[in-house]
Amino acid sequence: MSDTATDTLFAGLNDKSITAIPATVEKQRHNVSSAPKAANPGRWVEQPRMPIATGEHAVIECQGKIHCIAGYARHRVDGNFHQVYDSKAKTWSLMAPFPIACNHVAGAAVGNKVYTFGGFLEQNRCPHSKCFVYDTATDQWAPIAPLARPRGAISAITVDGVIHLLGGRDVRSVEWHEIYDPATNKYTTLGGMRGSTATQPYVGQRDHMGVALVDGKIHAIAGRMDSYDFNTSLNAVYDPKTDGWSFRAPLPTPRSGVSAVYVGGRIIVFGGEATGKVFGTNEGYDPKTDTWEELTPMAIPRHGLHGQTLAVIGNMVHVPGGGPVPGGSVQGAYHDAFTFD
Repeated sequence: MSDTATDTLFAGLNDKSITAIPATVEKQRHNVSSAPKAANPGRWVEQPRMPIATGEHAVIECQGKIHCIAGYARHRVDGNFHQVYDSKAKTWSLMAPFPIACNHVAGAAVGNKVYTFGGFLEQNRCPHSKCFVYDTATDQWAPIAPLARPRGAISAITVDGVIHLLGGRDVRSVEWHEIYDPATNKYTTLGGMRGSTATQPYVGQRDHMGVALVDGKIHAIAGRMDSYDFNTSLNAVYDPKTDGWSFRAPLPTPRSGVSAVYVGGRIIVFGGEATGKVFGTNEGYDPKTDTWEELTPMAIPRHGLHGQTLAVIGNMVHVPGGGPVPGGSVQGAYHDAFTFD
């Protein structure tokens, strides 16, 4: 056991009720990869920490600011906090609270607005169908058309002005795939994560996966089926032009609760959890060569940032909050950023 002040893992909790580190935590940290080391592995740069330690929250970049929405916080799973980071001023602000207290919200930005979809009312269960839009100009939330099928832990990503909603969980993991059009406030239901015909590859039911956009195509990477006892390494690619799926080289380290983003010509996938493990592992994928490399691991291993496209500002990928141990018992206020420069 050690004091929080002597271990960086717990030094950023902003939670004075936690005063000792369980002896098992050190064994739970997993930072290695089986992929070859990259010539340029990148680096992590510490940033100003969040006002409220949070995990299982949406992380969305919108016009140069980072929105962290809902999630686990202050020993509850039904947070409605809306924390916004201004990268130019390097300051955090609390903005209009999220309209419903919940966790595992999915979110994406279009223009100057942030859109959110679903979530859980309890810890990883009791999904709801409510969806909202946040106007950054007025600091106001408003309801939009709800999901036809309630769920949480959806992967959301913007493609050509519409938002793709992939997978998630109602009672179990699902393969659903819908598109939300902000211009019409309507959803289009696609054939699930297998394309529109029976001849397409079956991607399967998944939640807690990372998604990234490369050349107009969505990479859906890792995730779980039902629980992190059943993690996957799948790297499935969806082409909106053909409504078809294909498979690329799998993630070297299977895990769920990952974060994924395309930056510097590579998809980087970092963090996540598995039974008895929380990952700092950071792996980079080159779409041109269909290969993976090991990048510099996270300084603080963690999971639970549901911003699958995350917050890329300039050449830096910002990573605020997350859980430093498996499950939802502890949340962090950590905020660091990854860069290849």
